[in-house]
Amino acid sequence: MGRNDQISKFSNSLKDFLINTFASKLEDAKTYIYKYNNLKVFMDPMKYTTPHFFVQIGISEACFAIKDGSKIDGSVGNEDPYVKRWAGRYNIQKELESHWKLLQEAIRELSKDGSLNASNAAREKLKRAEKSEETFDEVDMTSTGISKTTRFLAQEREKKLKKYKKFLKQRELEKQKRGNKA
Repeated sequence: MGRNDQISKFSNSLKDFLINTFASKLEDAKTYIYKYNNLKVFMDPMKYTTPHFFVQIGISEACFAIKDGSKIDGSVGNEDPYVKRWAGRYNIQKELESHWKLLQEAIRELSKDGSLNASNAAREKLKRAEKSEETFDEVDMTSTGISKTTRFLAQEREKKLKKYKKFLKQRELEKQKRGNKA
């Protein structure tokens, strides 16, 4: 994986996190959307052996440790503490760790025979590491620890329960009205 191999699932997540953190109203949001439009998150295992990720915003770039979000090198300015906070979220940290492991497996496979002409399985692992979007839809970016599907189903059950309670309350009121007339 080279320096420009952006991991879009993390880039999009961090971009959303920063926009939601800084934007207090719609006008602000447009400014921050423009500011973070070129934000990139990537990993470069050839540069550091410890699990890490890079964040690039414009010409600024910083490397952060996956384990605790601490800065290893560089700076992205005022966003440094917010990147650390984003990376420290349990679900994000687990996804970063998972991606790092997948990337390491792919690199090991690629370098087994001492060349980058590796097996199809190794290439496939590397592709999965670079484009691991498929399972990210289920990752909760709100830091509640609940997947989107689970949260949606819970909200649907809650709506049904409210409707049922409303129905029971109306029924009880109708009984009381009939009882008062008799």
